[in-house]
Amino acid sequence: MSQFFDFSRFGRLFNKHTTEHAGGYLLATGVLLGGIGLVLGFIAYMSSGPLLPDIQQVIFTMGLLAAGSFFTSTVFASFGNKKQATAALMLPASHWEKYLVGWLYSLPIFLAVYVGCFFLIDSLVLQLHSGDGQPAKMVQLFSSESRLYWSLVVYAVVNSVFLWGSIFFVRQHFVRTAFGVLLAAVVVVALNFQAMQALVGQKLNTVMPFSEMTLREGKEWHVLQLPHAQMSWFALVPLGMMLLAWAAAYLRVTEKQI
Repeated sequence: MSQFFDFSRFGRLFNKHTTEHAGGYLLATGVLLGGIGLVLGFIAYMSSGPLLPDIQQVIFTMGLLAAGSFFTSTVFASFGNKKQATAALMLPASHWEKYLVGWLYSLPIFLAVYVGCFFLIDSLVLQLHSGDGQPAKMVQLFSSESRLYWSLVVYAVVNSVFLWGSIFFVRQHFVRTAFGVLLAAVVVVALNFQAMQALVGQKLNTVMPFSEMTLREGKEWHVLQLPHAQMSWFALVPLGMMLLAWAAAYLRVTEKQI
């Protein structure tokens, strides 16, 4: 039997986790359904026209990031409590298997549950809001027009950060991780602005990390940016951050001791 990963041992660990948390997960799913229904229903009630796909897309993305980040921040919360951490660490399973259970529930399983809940409630709200008329068009997840599927990629990046925060912090995992993300974002934006302004040698109007910069020379505005082929390479930055955060979370799990 491998000390790193054994399928039968992992299956028992996964079943144990599911059995112990099934009630809480079902309750959380009910809250998720109610929250989505409340937001969509309120906006549909206050809207004089149909619930447009663009509005549905915004609600889908904001709800996914908010609910997903909060849920992910609780995945490894038991390792922060001494009594719960002792029981978790004494389980006859490898660190990788314990980490993998949390990762599976916070990313693919959560995505499947959230997508199912959202489109179920969305279809009901659109039907009820339409009255006797034609229901509004529902936003499509894998549409080339809306490209809503990119929100799943964004969530994967956010998941990696909050997964790391759930094991790194002992208490208040969500609040501390969110504060750390906001603080880091402010620092990066400020340093990037100062660095680019020093590089160009004149006052800039707007410049964000990994994006074009706008500067004014006399009465003319100039936009400086890399060619599109090179700009696309910046997409690897969040991918690299995601992989590093997942790796850091796993290493943090292996450092936990009784």
